[in-house]
Amino acid sequence: MRLTLVANPPDDTNLRLLRQLGIDEAVHYDMDGLPDDGAALDAIAARYARFGLKWTIAESGPPIDRIVMGKVGWQEQTEGYKRILGHLGRLGVEVVAYNFMPQVFDDAMVVRTAMDRPTRGGALTSGFRMADMAGLDLRHDEDPIPRDRMWDNLERFLRDVIPAAEAAGLRLALHPDDPPLPELCGLQRIAGSVEDFDRILGVSNSPANAMTLCMGCFAEAGHDIPALVRRWQGRIGFVHVRDIRGSWDDFIETFPDDGQTDLWAVFRALVDTGYDGPLRSDHAPQLACDEGSNGGSNDGYAMSGHIFALGYLRGLSEAAARG
Repeated sequence: MRLTLVANPPDDTNLRLLRQLGIDEAVHYDMDGLPDDGAALDAIAARYARFGLKWTIAESGPPIDRIVMGKVGWQEQTEGYKRILGHLGRLGVEVVAYNFMPQVFDDAMVVRTAMDRPTRGGALTSGFRMADMAGLDLRHDEDPIPRDRMWDNLERFLRDVIPAAEAAGLRLALHPDDPPLPELCGLQRIAGSVEDFDRILGVSNSPANAMTLCMGCFAEAGHDIPALVRRWQGRIGFVHVRDIRGSWDDFIETFPDDGQTDLWAVFRALVDTGYDGPLRSDHAPQLACDEGSNGGSNDGYAMSGHIFALGYLRGLSEAAARG
């Protein structure tokens, strides 16, 4: 497996930091989507290359909001998606990590009810408590559509874009819904359960039809993560490592060594199944040294917490590889 990291923000200092930490591959993380322009994509790749980084993971990929809900313009958006995949393949990008949640908030529909829950040593972390949802202002202008229509939209999208992904030599890695609720804010969500992913991966057996194994999402639902690694052997295109304490209706995110998942067993399963794709830490608590940065707010991507997580994950991966 290949360790990667999100540089937040992707400024010169943090890109230098990635190389100093032994990272070779860049994760381009932009929830606003990728530009529909070959020259602009070339510039992104060239910027990473100046810091000795190869751009291999695009997260969250091209815009997809009209495709998800089947709104006017979905055909044009699909054609744009396929065109961007061609550019990405030319640049050496190997994985496009995307989600199929309604794209109604800044981070699609990843919802947390608090970003200042305390974890070890008082570090600030995010949490979700279903009982607190009523107190949040999560209004949106999206019109709900039936669940079966959303499934039709996803299956049509995959049939349309998988050939383009194959031609570009890259994998589409669908991220689970977070939290894994079948409905949130009055809108359907169809990629939250094991059964959902069995159905999604069954749409096409192509290696281009893959998943992002986000350990935190499946931990929220109480699943045996090593068993899922083995269940979806060969279909995992990207791995997000984060852990929690709690369950789907009341959890906080933790440091990777302080949660409820046996990460050693997960890494052993990845090694045993021959996983050789990219892996990154996902949502780290905010350390004391970062409390004054980013306006004092916590978004789960302050660099110090991820530096700690990366070191821990590197130790796990090397130990697992040696048996």
